[in-house]
Amino acid sequence: MRAILLGVALVAGHFIALRVLPSGSQAATNLSVGVLILSALIAAASAAGTARRCAGRARYGWSALALGMVGWAFGESVWAFYVTFRQGHAPFPNLGDFGFLLMVPGAVAGMVAVLGVRRGLLRVMLDGLVIAGSLLFLSWAFVLEPVYRAGNLTAGAKAVSLAYPLSDVLLAAVALILLPRAAAGYRATAALILAAALALSVGDLGFAYLNQHSTYTCGDPIDTGWVAGFVLIALAARRAPATRQRPEQSVPILVWMPYAPLAVAILAAADLLASGQRLTAFPSMLLGAVILLVLARQMVALRDNTALSRDLHRVVAQLRDRESELHHLAYHDPLTGLANRALFVDSAEAADDGPLAVLYLDLDGFKPVNDRHGHAAGDALLVEVGRLLRAETREPDLVARLGGDEFAVLMPGVTDRSEAEELGRRLTERLAEPFLILGHQVRIGASVGVGLREPGDVSVDALLRRADESMYAIKSTRPGRRAAAVPV
Repeated sequence: MRAILLGVALVAGHFIALRVLPSGSQAATNLSVGVLILSALIAAASAAGTARRCAGRARYGWSALALGMVGWAFGESVWAFYVTFRQGHAPFPNLGDFGFLLMVPGAVAGMVAVLGVRRGLLRVMLDGLVIAGSLLFLSWAFVLEPVYRAGNLTAGAKAVSLAYPLSDVLLAAVALILLPRAAAGYRATAALILAAALALSVGDLGFAYLNQHSTYTCGDPIDTGWVAGFVLIALAARRAPATRQRPEQSVPILVWMPYAPLAVAILAAADLLASGQRLTAFPSMLLGAVILLVLARQMVALRDNTALSRDLHRVVAQLRDRESELHHLAYHDPLTGLANRALFVDSAEAADDGPLAVLYLDLDGFKPVNDRHGHAAGDALLVEVGRLLRAETREPDLVARLGGDEFAVLMPGVTDRSEAEELGRRLTERLAEPFLILGHQVRIGASVGVGLREPGDVSVDALLRRADESMYAIKSTRPGRRAAAVPV
């Protein structure tokens, strides 16, 4: 807050002092060049300080901004030399103009590095051309064309006079492009940089207009535009966060901001035509080109939106596939691919009160396979058992692995216990046959219990309990088979 107050005091004090002091006096000149050099150096120091506490692209960006400010301070120092030691006479252009114009590439490079764009570069470039073209039309119609046609300036003076406002057009265009795309933490910084570009534009356009009529003198109140620009850059540097933040979604109203200069340019052209003035060839072609750029930008946006929609459909399809995969994993055994207990219970409950039979299988002699041949052999055996159970059961039956070496078969629509027991006997016989597991023949057996849904069953637990009790009753009447390894 103190920095803001000091900045406001510096700008206001500079403007008031130049209004009070006699125009063109040495006092006004000395005050103006001193404050201008001081404000440019303050901006350079603030940007350099921010560069030291930042890293990566932000460090390079603030360093470039600091270099641009130093260049402007050098240009003003050369101007001060002429107006101080040459009794107010400074040739135009001179070496100081090189320093002034050095600020432009430094400021542009700095803004791009600090607030840079990584996505949608073509649209950004088209936005920049629309903004630059619109601002150039306004500058040309009201300031630059008279400067260009002025007969009292040399070709070099005309070129430099045009370079200042054109460079401000570039600065303002870049700032307008980057403002809506800046990360949330950088939006205040971007807004301050945009305000700085506009303030510098006021100073440069005023200088070009007055210089066209040979009425500019160092110490003119228009110099306050430059002071304000440097103060705003210093505040932007102080406001910038030290770490690079992730870009967030653009603020909708800011996305449309680049088209505001075009709207102003069209209104200005309509006003000029309504007042009886004629647009010359260059501004007419410029405005037409900007309108064509807007159409091209909309076509690019349509193409990008189509690609985004296509990508969105692909992502949705991938999410659905992933959801289906997760659902499968949640309701299936990862080793055998059979249904797990959760799916088994859900399927039994989904059968409502209809006829239902359950087979409960417990492998006999599975542990010796694990002990003798390892867990890999045990897992392979479980997979083979799962395949056998699926092959021997009906299409509507659900085969599940309940855990360990325990399996179950859900048989909807079965009312005859003998039908379920027949399947149990067939499975017992097939499971008694040898399995070829990892190069070894192993034999196991199975105890199979049968349970049927009875009137009054309110949950599948009672059905499973009866099948489990049946299985253990069978297991108690005969010992489980022990696994044996037979060389192949």
